[in-house]
Amino acid sequence: MTMQQLEQNTLNLEDYLKNIESTPDNIINDKSLQEYLSNPDEDNLEFTDKVDDVYKLMSNILGSKRNILYVYVYKLLNGKELYLGPTKAGNKSDFSTGIGYLSKRDITGSPMRTSFRKDPVINKEYTLSIYRPIFDIYRIRQPIGILGISVSEDVVARFYSHTNTNLPLETFIMDGNGMIISHMNKNRIYADAGLKNIVHKQDGSKEINGKLVVYKYVKDWDWYVVGTLPISYLLRDNNVMLLAIFIIVIITFIVGIFISYGFSKHLFKPFDELIYRMSRVSTGDMETRISLPTYGPDFQQVSQGFNIMVEHIDELMKKIYEEQRQLKEIEFKALQSQINPHFLYNTLESIHWQALLCGHHEISTMVKALAGFYRISLSKGEAIIPLKNEAEHVDNYMTIQEIRYKEKMESYIDIPEEFYDVKIPKMTLQPLVENAIYHGLRGREAKGFIKITAERDGDDIIVKTIDNGTGMTLEQISKLNQTLEDNDSSVGYGVRNVHQRIKLFLGSPYGLYYESNEYGGVTVNVRLRSEIQRTVGDEFVQSVDCR
Repeated sequence: MTMQQLEQNTLNLEDYLKNIESTPDNIINDKSLQEYLSNPDEDNLEFTDKVDDVYKLMSNILGSKRNILYVYVYKLLNGKELYLGPTKAGNKSDFSTGIGYLSKRDITGSPMRTSFRKDPVINKEYTLSIYRPIFDIYRIRQPIGILGISVSEDVVARFYSHTNTNLPLETFIMDGNGMIISHMNKNRIYADAGLKNIVHKQDGSKEINGKLVVYKYVKDWDWYVVGTLPISYLLRDNNVMLLAIFIIVIITFIVGIFISYGFSKHLFKPFDELIYRMSRVSTGDMETRISLPTYGPDFQQVSQGFNIMVEHIDELMKKIYEEQRQLKEIEFKALQSQINPHFLYNTLESIHWQALLCGHHEISTMVKALAGFYRISLSKGEAIIPLKNEAEHVDNYMTIQEIRYKEKMESYIDIPEEFYDVKIPKMTLQPLVENAIYHGLRGREAKGFIKITAERDGDDIIVKTIDNGTGMTLEQISKLNQTLEDNDSSVGYGVRNVHQRIKLFLGSPYGLYYESNEYGGVTVNVRLRSEIQRTVGDEFVQSVDCR
């Protein structure tokens, strides 16, 4: 056996071990195995058939994978094992290593490997074991059993042994602690190889104690396949030796690169995909989505969380955009409605005194109410005013309407003084009173009334506009409340504007809410905070101040 053959046999050994590790992949989700492990044992023919099916699966493993020593299935539900292998195992089988693996909190779907040891079942042989946890396919990360596969050390030794007895080449497998774990001479197993200075998880070659030591690192198992050859033997043909070393180093380097590249590419592919999708989102692509179903439940959960996050961000951005648009629209309409306050107020005051001097008291009252109405409407450009001022504002409006509709309405304002300083968006109540007059009281033959009150509701204040007009059906009221929340244009602009302004200033659940009352009419509830953050009002005042 030459050094080149040692390198090739090491690669074959890695392929064999990976093949053995992948053996359970085809059966752990098998229906018969899942049903056997998930349900208690029963003394009936159906359960016996399930056990037979499981044994058939185990027999298929022994038949399809050469050199497997034995297979067993451990049932977590009752601690029973199904064993298939040499009959001399007897009743002293020890499966504690695999069972102990199931008790770990951080158990995953990855296989657990145990290095060579005296087999707990067949005590005279050295074996390596692979334990694969079996999870309930209907319950995430719920182990129900374990599948154990054991391979004899003699089988592994065939991959590095040599038959040329004239060649003083010693080959063996060493673990990460420098201990021999597989050797043609079984007496050397678990002896110190004396090569701890090469234990650095890399491939290479060194001259140690007069011998050339060539080693190949098997990453998944933390093994070193080692071949030693005396330097004195190599110097017989120096050119051949130099060429052999060169080829071994090159092949080892190339194989290591390919193995590392393939492993890292497979490992980091889902991360690369996630990073790429995140970069798409950062550029404004809110339609991008990610799907990682083939990388296990963890990455699938990550991809679902990413997709939900992007959808929420998209919805939030749309909501912010719509709120900004509505705020700009309100600002624009507020700017449009501004007029010269001094000119208007002074003109109305002049008309009021002229009418009073001429004895036209009713005209004087209307003009004075109108002057007060516009004085508070302007409010020096302030967007939020005390409830006391808002009540005075709507009282001026109702005074004008009472003179206009003498036989149709009368009005009352009964707001406790403790609520006078509560802040409210300007011109909130007037559109509600206007709606009550035109849609409620004008349709009555008898004289109606409008009453404005306020009461406390927890930490909030409810200002009520009550009328005894023609009223609305429950269905109409429910539809009206829904269209207000949806900002539907089918609702009058004045009421919709009031509701949206309150929500923009205070957020949910503040705003308007309609309901029927005991007078047969409609009550409009205006929910406000006891206190409004000054920064909100100040910001809005800053945005609409036209001085």
